[in-house]
Amino acid sequence: VVDFGQVNPEGFKYNDRANNITNHTDAIIYELHVRDLSMHESWNGSDENRGKFLGLIETGTSYQNLTTGFDHIKDLGVTHIQLIPIFDFGVVDETKLDDKNYNAFNWGYMPLHFNVPEGSYSNDPYDGLTRVKELKQVTMAYNENNLRLNMDVVYNHTGLSADSNFNLILPGYYHRKTESGAFSNGSGTGNETASERSMMRKFMIDSLLMWTKEYNISGYRFDLMALHDVETMNQIYQALTAIDPTIMVYGEPWMGGSSPLPASQQAGKVNLHLIEGVGAFNDDFRDAMKGSVFNKEDAGFIQGVYGAQKVN
Repeated sequence: VVDFGQVNPEGFKYNDRANNITNHTDAIIYELHVRDLSMHESWNGSDENRGKFLGLIETGTSYQNLTTGFDHIKDLGVTHIQLIPIFDFGVVDETKLDDKNYNAFNWGYMPLHFNVPEGSYSNDPYDGLTRVKELKQVTMAYNENNLRLNMDVVYNHTGLSADSNFNLILPGYYHRKTESGAFSNGSGTGNETASERSMMRKFMIDSLLMWTKEYNISGYRFDLMALHDVETMNQIYQALTAIDPTIMVYGEPWMGGSSPLPASQQAGKVNLHLIEGVGAFNDDFRDAMKGSVFNKEDAGFIQGVYGAQKVN
């Protein structure tokens, strides 16, 4: 239980975002993994911030006379940093972080606590207030340097299934099931949440409003967005842009398997016209340009493939 007002960094202001965008299409987004920015042996910043939230804002680091870390990001000319999941995810054991033989890397796509910053990125994972304050320090520093922070969100599934927090609260409600009663696996990771159900929809909206209002997050990239229903995505967009019309909502318009969610309700490619204001990736253009991400023999335009003709 947190009184957020008691842990705000000095100078922190609510609804404070860099004034660097008018239209969503003005955004230049750079994707970043919190740990990776400062974990390489070339990092010459403070050891205590290596791989942590505060490593995202440490200045004065360089390698062979080239800027690294935060200073390098400021030189890129981007408008937004998209952080790969920073909510509290499973897999990484935060009690073993001081063990140098423990490999703590994880992408972060196995949600545990959706509304809590990840502990392994904090200088003190045992103190819940520390991770809150540190993440606020990050958003504040980026805003002060004319950069916005977007958040990669994974509401489409939970890291655990039967023993997940959702299923323990109300078994069978927050996840979709198959006709046989098994967890539907549209995410490809064991389960999928049921955004079309009123309390799951409410949870998503309330969660996003919390991140937006409390941490000044400027946008959200939805993992496997087609697992969410059109109505939920519309309500999310309306709720977020009511706070700030420049807040971005975009995602992957596909899923990682099959789902009992009717095709007419899926927030996927064929229904994008029903979700005004919400952006989406286009894997058709991507694969046409660079080739298939699944089959190395299926080349694209940059390998000299134009339509059905291969140019030697």
